[in-house]
Amino acid sequence: MNLSFDVISDLQLQSGDFDWEGKATSLYCVIPGNISDDMDVVKKTLLHLSTCYQGVFFIDGSLEHDSVRDRDFRIKELTGITKLAKNLVYLHDNVVVIDNVALIGANGWNGNYVPEDTTAEIDLVCAEYEDVSYLGNTIDKLQELTDVTKIVIVTNSIPLSKLYYGDEPLRYSQVSLTDTLVRDTEHKVSHWIFGSTDRIIDIMDNDINYLNNPQYSRNPYYAKRIEVLY
Repeated sequence: MNLSFDVISDLQLQSGDFDWEGKATSLYCVIPGNISDDMDVVKKTLLHLSTCYQGVFFIDGSLEHDSVRDRDFRIKELTGITKLAKNLVYLHDNVVVIDNVALIGANGWNGNYVPEDTTAEIDLVCAEYEDVSYLGNTIDKLQELTDVTKIVIVTNSIPLSKLYYGDEPLRYSQVSLTDTLVRDTEHKVSHWIFGSTDRIIDIMDNDINYLNNPQYSRNPYYAKRIEVLY
């Protein structure tokens, strides 16, 4: 059997006039962050997408944060937004299981944000380690669940250094998101959806499909449909 998702990433909207009517190709949508730096636009866009899909699964990106220092406040704000519709799900500290497929997500804070001073650098390192720890521990726990046969990871950060394709990140992280895969002893991770690049990427690496679908300035822009076999 298979479960399909539409991937929409890096919309980078300046206004709330985003129209997705008639563009859905699946029942579910995954968004790895970077909708907008305007929370009113983020709210309007997510609520609009909730009318196009049975489920919308979202993780915050660097664009949704003014500063790593405001991280807790913004997470609370985004949590409130996603509570406005029953089919909106904020993946921060939140696991979703549909049929036999689990979706887990984290911002990652890896290479897509530059701290403004030393104390912000400390906050950033803490945020990186927290997200890596969460992903690793969650992957570990999902190994024990026999009704979960596949795992889809969603991060705003680019997970593999090779996926930069020679472009220098804004900052090199002290931790690697893919270190979490050592916990995937049953080889359940099948897809890793990410944002933070204007390059369209869809590759296999060690039996995991790494992919994104950035809008940036692409017009027209369409969803990328993925199918998870379970």
